[in-house]
Amino acid sequence: MPFTRVHHVGLAAPDLEQGKHVFVDGFGLAIDEHRTPWPGGLKNAQEGVAQIQIPIGELYYEVSAPLNDDSIAAKFLEANGGRPGMWYISIASTDIRKDVEGLVSRGARIRGNWNGQGPVFLDTASTLGLLLQIVPEEHYYVHPMYRGNGVVQGMAHIGIAAKKAELTRHLWGDIFGLIEDKGAERGLEPPPPGERTGAAQDPVHLVEFPLGGVVIETSIPTTTDSGTAKLVESRATMGGTFHHTCPWAYDVHRFLDQVKEAGIQQIGSVPGPEVSRRVTGWLHPRSCLGMLVEVWNRLPGPGHYEVQKHPM
Repeated sequence: MPFTRVHHVGLAAPDLEQGKHVFVDGFGLAIDEHRTPWPGGLKNAQEGVAQIQIPIGELYYEVSAPLNDDSIAAKFLEANGGRPGMWYISIASTDIRKDVEGLVSRGARIRGNWNGQGPVFLDTASTLGLLLQIVPEEHYYVHPMYRGNGVVQGMAHIGIAAKKAELTRHLWGDIFGLIEDKGAERGLEPPPPGERTGAAQDPVHLVEFPLGGVVIETSIPTTTDSGTAKLVESRATMGGTFHHTCPWAYDVHRFLDQVKEAGIQQIGSVPGPEVSRRVTGWLHPRSCLGMLVEVWNRLPGPGHYEVQKHPM
């Protein structure tokens, strides 16, 4: 399989202190100061940003703060009303020239000029409006110094919302060559209005594509009045939009206690500590750099154990 994993999740924020507060003070993660020194972060003059990287399992959150008004991050923030937000996701490739050529042959387009070797963004018009970056695989290894306090063990999935299942299957299956975990598909039919409690208050059809140790989870609204339906209506103008990220924490209750101590807002409630398995919590985007956050401790689906093969 040419694409090995999600390399990182990119977020833009007016300043790096916001990212440190959410991910270090709240989530209990740590800045990789070997790669992005603190304070101040790494100054990336080419992109016009200062950055910090916060490892989470096999990938990392990367928070970028603009150093000038001409950077892509600055333009993202301007378009987003000055608010921070989830900006793009980056995917690692073991043979970037061959793999990008393959993407282009199957319908993706490159954004701007590319030297054929380094990182490259894909044109959002060919990726459902999602900003996706392809980078060379660097076999990222996090030193134990930068793994945080251990409350979060990794990333379970990255959530995307889309208008139709056919669109997401075309992008991740036909263009990227990922194999859908058919055993994880659920929510094809919405529950009756009177039975919409808990997660069913936002009925969605879920389609999943494992990529390395993380899942690309797509939510397709099955009603017109849910939160996801309203998000898709307003932001998925090209077919898709970023929805959330989902850290994996063995003790979800401890995670929620920790983030609330840091002033991060929880959405809804979770069962009491007597329930230790299959616990799911949510955090409000306004408290998490504009990114909706789900946290859970569910076991991975069967697609994680299958050999991923695709004729390319």
